[in-house]
Amino acid sequence: MPSVKIAKQSKLSPDDTFKRISDLLSNDKDLRKLDPKYKLDFNAANRTGSADGSMFKAKMNVTDEQGVCKVEIIVDLPFHLALVKGMVEKTLSKKLDEALA
Repeated sequence: MPSVKIAKQSKLSPDDTFKRISDLLSNDKDLRKLDPKYKLDFNAANRTGSADGSMFKAKMNVTDEQGVCKVEIIVDLPFHLALVKGMVEKTLSKKLDEALA
């Protein structure tokens, strides 16, 4: 499966970063249009999450490394969506930037 990896740094605290990203993934209408059936599972204590749908699977991790908050999202796409990998990466990166601003 082709995968897209997006990594960002945040000036927010790890807990605030996790909340903003989980809210984005839970409520974004554009993501729901891609796969209305995807299910989310978040673990606030570990600041991790996953999405499982018919069109993609994704994992999210928010870490605090020496005072720097980092977000990493890895999206696994089926082979028939490999051609839109760049678009997925660009769109998700833009949405993360907006959520973390």
